[in-house]
Amino acid sequence: MKKTLLSILFLISSQYAFASGGGFEDRLADIISWTVMLILPFAGIYLFWKAHIYPEVLAEKNNHPQLQAIKTMCLLSLFVGGLLWPIALIWANYKYPERDFPEEEHRNPGVSNTDDTVAEQETESRDSKVQ
Repeated sequence: MKKTLLSILFLISSQYAFASGGGFEDRLADIISWTVMLILPFAGIYLFWKAHIYPEVLAEKNNHPQLQAIKTMCLLSLFVGGLLWPIALIWANYKYPERDFPEEEHRNPGVSNTDDTVAEQETESRDSKVQ
């Protein structure tokens, strides 16, 4: 028991003496701390920026029809603390169904196409001049 206690006491005292006189360890700790304090903010800003433009990149990749609106929402999200970012991400992931749009004449049945109207008027005016 005395040997165990004596050996533990010896280990504790040697660690204390080693830790109190370390010049190399202090210098290394200073270098590491200054490196972390200088690099970490820039790395954090870069990662924050990359995360906020991810919906924009995704929309460009998917050839999204409302790309400009998603870009604007990503930019606004940077200024409002990221509150709009989840909406932009959902919007960028939304897949619009493929639709076949009807012909121009069937789209607005009550409104006539102006090009057709002009062509009909020119035809009528030519016919009236010929007679």
